[in-house]
Amino acid sequence: MIKLDFLIFLECVTKYTKSDIDKGKTPLDVYKLCAIIRESFCISYTIRKTNNLYLYIESNHLLIKIEGKSVRYLGSDERSQALLLLRAIMKIENNENYNDRGWIKSTPGICVKKLLSSELILENINTNFDDNRIFITDISKENVKYGENIDENSSLCFLFSFSQESIIFLKFIQKVNEECSLKNIDLSKIRGIENKILYINFLYDQQKLLKN
Repeated sequence: MIKLDFLIFLECVTKYTKSDIDKGKTPLDVYKLCAIIRESFCISYTIRKTNNLYLYIESNHLLIKIEGKSVRYLGSDERSQALLLLRAIMKIENNENYNDRGWIKSTPGICVKKLLSSELILENINTNFDDNRIFITDISKENVKYGENIDENSSLCFLFSFSQESIIFLKFIQKVNEECSLKNIDLSKIRGIENKILYINFLYDQQKLLKN
């Protein structure tokens, strides 16, 4: 079975509170993150168990991991997603004794870790991959078939950035290209990361990820 993972790069996340969410004052970037979380996991009355989502926030070097197989309390509504995200971020910010070494559990299936730099991202997500891991980015306009050199035991990690101008993201792509298998796909006709994830999940559901 193919495992789908999504790694999203963000320069920062607008600060917000539970009160902001309750009053319907969700910041635009948080609203978009909620859409990404929803499209990564939520389908009718259940959660995609084989999907994982990673959010890397450059401003404070936070890496948030959401595991489909063990996540709990994740609803399809924006409020549920925003509050779970807020709790994960505050788990580190409120922990004065955090030693920068281990994952901290926020809620079931959601963990957070503070990294020294973005260069450590790869080693912190590789534990979920085997020798068949493949990293895929849409940073290139090159049109590559989804099924090329992909079998049923592959682990696919799709890389996206909120800002295509992100230097950190470009450096990470270079690092992946040097150490792992990196492919480019053309999703230029699809606007919004959440819609790209929706399309990728659709291809997976239709078993078209395996077809040339």
